[in-house]
This record gives sequence, structure tokens and C-alpha cells, in this order.
Amino acid sequence: MKNVLAEAGFKPDPTKENQLLTAIQKIIADGITTGVKDATTAQKGIVQLSSATDSDDETHAATPKAVKAAMTAASSAASGAYPVGAPIAWTSDTLPPKAPGAGGESYAFMVGQQFNTAVYTQLAIVFPDGVIPDMRGQTIKGKPASGRAVLSLEQDGIKSHSHTATAAATDLGTKATTSFDYGTKTASTFDYGTKTTNVTGAHVHTYRNVYTAGSAGPDGSGDKSGNSNTSSAGDHSHTVAIGTHNHSVAIGAHTHNVVIGSHGHTVTVDAAGNAENTVKNIALNYIVRLA
Repeated sequence: MKNVLAEAGFKPDPTKENQLLTAIQKIIADGITTGVKDATTAQKGIVQLSSATDSDDETHAATPKAVKAAMTAASSAASGAYPVGAPIAWTSDTLPPKAPGAGGESYAFMVGQQFNTAVYTQLAIVFPDGVIPDMRGQTIKGKPASGRAVLSLEQDGIKSHSHTATAAATDLGTKATTSFDYGTKTASTFDYGTKTTNVTGAHVHTYRNVYTAGSAGPDGSGDKSGNSNTSSAGDHSHTVAIGTHNHSVAIGAHTHNVVIGSHGHTVTVDAAGNAENTVKNIALNYIVRLA
């Protein structure tokens, strides 16, 4: 018993009845702490527990309290990375799982659906009309300085511009048509019938009658010379038969020259392109954090 007390560094004291027990406990405690090395990342050993969440020490082990604090801090950091209502580009058709923690975080695809503003009060601050914007086929654009309202929709379009088009002038010279013999052409047959001249042909002739003794003169007295007229009978007409006939026109082999000359042409630029303006892109889903 004295040896046990001496090993523990105690002097025997007759007034203390538990001195032997205290000595044994001290020997055991000293043996554990002095005979075993501290644990490190390179060797096994004794390790001390710690509830700190901001330490770089590698000789202490985290308590469940420290793990819980770290998880809570991580959840808070994840929540702050994407505020409620911010569009998140998501590379899957399956929504991400809820984040750990009280209630967890939930997400929804941005497809123009309504939501309960009384349940998702933080989301209602961003979308007070209770409708999540439809981001299918949409891209995000920074608000221009012109003063567009946030969440306003702009239809696709292209900036106003013009095109120029020219056609080079060229002199095609004088071109000759192909020689062709039109032969002899006959006019249509036509019967002009029988034509008659008019009857106004009566006339007289005046002649000189010279008096000769023993004959009557022109005045009936028979004693002098004078003028005398022939009879006026002479009205008559002529009938001319023209008859059916035609005319032949010889056209003959010939060509025509066409002068084209230097000139230009109007050029029409046809429409080309896709149904809408696009750039190279990868299709992703837009999701939003509800709470």
C-alpha cells in the first residue's frame, strides 16, 4: 500500500481512509495522459473535443454541436448565394432537392405559373402579381439606360439597317434575229363587182359655116357666112367589170436587227434567315428559389 501511495506521490496519512483509492486513480490518469501521444493527421492518439467552427486546429475533434453550427452556416450561405426570385440556370429537367435545414429550400421551373403569395411571401416581394415569369426560350438582358421597366418583355427584332445592291452595266451590242423566209403571201379574195361611169356626157361642137352662093346660110337667110353648132346628144355611160381578184405580196427571206445597247437591271434582294434572331446557345432550364 505504501508503494502505491509512493507511486502516486502521496505520503501516508492515517487520517485519510480513501488515500489508497485516490492514489490508484491518479496513477491511472497519469498513465493515460503521459503514456499515449496526441493524435495528429499522421498518427493515432488522444484527441480533444472542440465545439469551435472557425478553427484551423487539426488536433481537436468537432463535437455534434460544432457540426450542427457548420451545417447551419452552410445552409445560410447557400441561401444568400441566390436570393429568392433570382433566375438560376439549371442543367436538368429535374428540380434540385430541398436544402437541409428547417423546412429546407424549394425550387420551381420558371414557366409562367402562378404561386401562393400568402405562402411564399419573400417571392411575392419580387413578383407581387403572384406570377413567375415564363423564361422558356428567353434570354436575360441588362436593363437599358432608356428606362425600360424591370421584368418588361421585349419582342425579338433586328436593328434598323439598309442594304445596297448594284448591277454592272454592259453593252450587249446589236443582235440579229434568225433569218426566216416568209414566202409569198396572198391577200384575201374580194369581188369588187361591176362599176358604171356617170351619164353626163352631152356636149356640142361649134363650127364655121362659110356662105356659098346658091346655099342657105347658117341663119336661114342664105345670104352670109356664120357659126353653127352640132347636136348636143351625147350622154352615155361605161360599165367596167372588176370582178373577184387578189393581190400577191412577196415578203421574202429577211432578218431584223435589235439594238439592245448599254443598260442596267433592277436587282431585288430576297429575304433570308431564320424565323427569329438567334446566337449559338445551349438550352438550359431557368429555375427560381421559392423560399
